[in-house]
Amino acid sequence: SITVGWGVRGGGDDRACDDGEDHSAAWGVVLSRMLEAEFHSVAWSGIGVLLNDAADSPQNRTMPQMARSVLGGVPGAGDVLPASWRPSALLVHLGTNDFTPGHEMSVASFAAAYVELLLNLTAEADSRRPASKVSPAPVTAAEPPPVFAACGPMGTRGDHRGEYFPCSDIWDALAALGAQRALRIHPLDFQRLYEVDANVGGCNHPSVQGQQRMAEIARPVVERVLGWSESIT
Repeated sequence: SITVGWGVRGGGDDRACDDGEDHSAAWGVVLSRMLEAEFHSVAWSGIGVLLNDAADSPQNRTMPQMARSVLGGVPGAGDVLPASWRPSALLVHLGTNDFTPGHEMSVASFAAAYVELLLNLTAEADSRRPASKVSPAPVTAAEPPPVFAACGPMGTRGDHRGEYFPCSDIWDALAALGAQRALRIHPLDFQRLYEVDANVGGCNHPSVQGQQRMAEIARPVVERVLGWSESIT
């Protein structure tokens, strides 16, 4: 729901989360505009890797079951990635729902399922990844595109409703498992954003300002890893 932009224009009102949804103001879309990059989004409110939290997905399917559907509401509707579309990177923000208080999710189980999802998503993309827009570096056909794993701000340091999302432990586990499978996984750290009240929107989700700040945090990390300059032509 963070990537969906749910509650982004809710103004801190927990009754205005649906009406306040605006995907165009969500961090991924904002980041793509900053980078002048094409952006493809797969986002579901409440969805998780292993466990959902009141997700409105068909038969309560999790993200590994939904990520490649052309039409999210129609399971089995086909591959979402046309053969001509070549991603430079994958940016993933999952886990807030898996670690919702009461789920008793383990870091090891979550990380293992997360890496399997990433392997499935990168399997087709690795051989067709484009060169960097600036100073292209050699990329072998067997090398998957880099992955950016986001964590926060919900359920992390600064969230007045509680800290339940163990970002550091998850990043450590993902890095270890990813290294075994030739996946380069880079953290995007959105913790502590909720120390600024204006970053919080409806239903404790990031506000327009909060989503903007997330994109600002992500931008230099993505640019550095991909070798993109600040000014892309």
